[in-house]
Amino acid sequence: MVDVPRRGKVVVDIAYGGAFYAFVNAGQLGLDVLSSRMRDLVDGASAVTAAVKAQFKITHPESEDLAFLYGTILTDGKDAYDEEPTTNICVFADEQVDRSPTGSGVTARIALQYHKGLLGLNRPRAFRSSATGSVFTGSAVREATCGDFKAVIVEVSGQAHYTGTASFTVEDDDPLKDGFLLK
Repeated sequence: MVDVPRRGKVVVDIAYGGAFYAFVNAGQLGLDVLSSRMRDLVDGASAVTAAVKAQFKITHPESEDLAFLYGTILTDGKDAYDEEPTTNICVFADEQVDRSPTGSGVTARIALQYHKGLLGLNRPRAFRSSATGSVFTGSAVREATCGDFKAVIVEVSGQAHYTGTASFTVEDDDPLKDGFLLK
C-alpha cells in the first residue's frame, strides 16, 4: 500500500524484469488506460513513482546498481490469464512514455502474474500498449532463483523497428581519440 499525495492509498506491486517497475491498476487512480488523456495517465504514473521512491527502499539481491524504481506501469487490471491482450502504459525515467508494452515491463508483469498464480509456465500472454496499440507476447518458461528470491525466466517477443542510425568518426590526430578519464 502506497500513500499517493492527492490520490490516496493505492495498492502497488513492485516487480523486476531487467528494471524495477511499480504496477498499478489505473482504476485505483480514477483512470482508464484506454480512454483517459495521456497527460492524466503520465501524471498519475509519475505520482505513484514519486510515492514509491519516497516510501520504500528497493534492493536488488545481486547488484546495488539495479536497486531503483525505473517507472510505473498502469494496467487495465486484467491480470488473470485471458487469451485477449491485457493493456498497459509504461511511464519511465523522466515522464517518458514507451511506445511499446515495454520488454522489461512485460517481463516483470509476467513474473508478477506467475508469482501470484495467475499465469502458468509456458502459457503465452499478450500485452498491448495503450499509447500505440503495439503488442508483445510473453511467457514464463522456467523457474529460477535470484539471490534468495524465487524468480522465473521469461521470453518476450514483439516487433521492433529502427528509428535511427549514427556514425562516429575519429581523426588520427585527435589527442583524445582513445578517450579520457574523469575523476
